[in-house]
Amino acid sequence: MAQESFIDGEKLLKSGEIVEAKKVFLNYEQKPEAKEYLGDIASFNKEWDVAIGYYEDLVEQFPENAMYNFKLGGAMGMKAYYGSKFQAAILLPDIKKYLRKAAELDPKHTETRRALVELYMQIPGFIGGSKTIAESYASDLDRINQLDALLADAYIYKIQEYRDLAKNKYEEAIRLAVRKPDLVTRNYLKYELGEASAIFEIQLAAGKGFLKEYIADYGYQDLKSPAWAYLRLAQIERIQNNRQAALSLIEKSLAINPEFDKALIEKQKIQRL
Repeated sequence: MAQESFIDGEKLLKSGEIVEAKKVFLNYEQKPEAKEYLGDIASFNKEWDVAIGYYEDLVEQFPENAMYNFKLGGAMGMKAYYGSKFQAAILLPDIKKYLRKAAELDPKHTETRRALVELYMQIPGFIGGSKTIAESYASDLDRINQLDALLADAYIYKIQEYRDLAKNKYEEAIRLAVRKPDLVTRNYLKYELGEASAIFEIQLAAGKGFLKEYIADYGYQDLKSPAWAYLRLAQIERIQNNRQAALSLIEKSLAINPEFDKALIEKQKIQRL
């Protein structure tokens, strides 16, 4: 019966019934798989301290598990991102420690390497940032997943404000994803591709397709709310001068988050068409 209940919790989680799934997993809180799910749910809800607590327990129990190290470093990274600069400075050594450990433990772990590329590009050099290290992790991705490699390269160019180089890499990534959909190994990659399409005004039809798929497949492991995907879809429709379609989509974004400032600004742009 207990095993059936746990499986029911997994089914609830995968179907998007996160509150109900959490209730099930709390009954099996000492089970490692339940701890991981509870950490994932806390991350989804942006309860970073709760997520960190679960992942810390898992890393302590299974120090050589790459995924647990990655999730701990990732949750700490998000806490740093949303917290104060002082808090970020305190967390930074541990973020690096757990993400690097995950990369060492699993030579084919793409998400860890993507996270490390972003980390080393975002933090200033005087506290450990390094374009060279970011590029080395991006280079690792060349032999693991060509799509992730292109997106990592594009991100490096974007942070350096080399807009044309970033645009070319993103366009190459979108074309590759259309040609080889098996390389789209995570739903969130669809959002990244759609976002790039909207921001750089490239491959608009493909961008719309990826964003619609992202919304349809949205789940507890995805980083951006569908409000963001609807915003990007609205931007693409505005670029194509489709005023009514753009307005309809931006209203869907605002229905999810009525105080979404970027969507409110986008609505004003659409209304001026």
